Amino acid sequence: MSLALALLAGLVLVLAPGGAAAKPQRLVSINLCTDQLLMLLADRAHILSISYLGADPAGSALADRAAGIPLNRGTAEEALALRPDLVLSGLNRQHTTNRLIEALGVPVFTLPPASSLDDALDQIRALGDAIGEKERASVLAGNIAARLAALPKPSGETSRPGALVLQPNGYTTGRHTLANDILVAAGYRNLAAEHGIAAWGTLSLEDVILSRPDVLVLDDQRIRRQSLAQNLLAHPALEGRQAMIELPTHLWTCPGPALAEAAERLATARIAGRIAGR
Repeated sequence: MSLALALLAGLVLVLAPGGAAAKPQRLVSINLCTDQLLMLLADRAHILSISYLGADPAGSALADRAAGIPLNRGTAEEALALRPDLVLSGLNRQHTTNRLIEALGVPVFTLPPASSLDDALDQIRALGDAIGEKERASVLAGNIAARLAALPKPSGETSRPGALVLQPNGYTTGRHTLANDILVAAGYRNLAAEHGIAAWGTLSLEDVILSRPDVLVLDDQRIRRQSLAQNLLAHPALEGRQAMIELPTHLWTCPGPALAEAAERLATARIAGRIAGR
């Protein structure tokens, strides 16, 4: 244990409240997705800090709501120094940090990556329950589900345009992802899933061309960031072969109303007649 953590351990033991509150009053988030749900569901007075990622418009769909909230870099030292009742965190990359925080007596709510829209809605409800905002979370999840259910559906499977989410280096999203469910909800077929990609994978330029997509869904950041990894997205072989929709990936990274917005944008493009199935 580092000296900083050792000192914080003493601070937590001396200053921690004498009993577990039914509803946490001091909340700290150290993860992009929990940042956003916390801003949606908790009273501002109870939010001690969110991660710097939650305030970054390149990755957060709610960056505009972060003004005035203290930011952290996702460390155990920063979280514990704020004497929280509850820390909200991710699961995979933050496993060690979570264990350190819990070892010092502070509970941690962990949010794994959502692999479907159903997962995302369940996670909204679970986080709301953890912070004592069950009703708000239920309303939020219900509103998102209603927006998705209201999307116009294609007349049949053959009328669904084939789509590929394409990111730098040919990175794409398969069947067990939020992106897949959003494409399907918006009336498309996910060609990456048809390639057998389960979650995340890559496609070569040849694979993309042979898939004959009706639409490529590209991160809108591609027009502002130039790198070698972006070269495939600008390859002349892709020009004019299919429609292209630029959609910020932060709309479908985390549970929240941005998921419905992403599906609505894609559905609007489809029903406007710009994209037809083959």
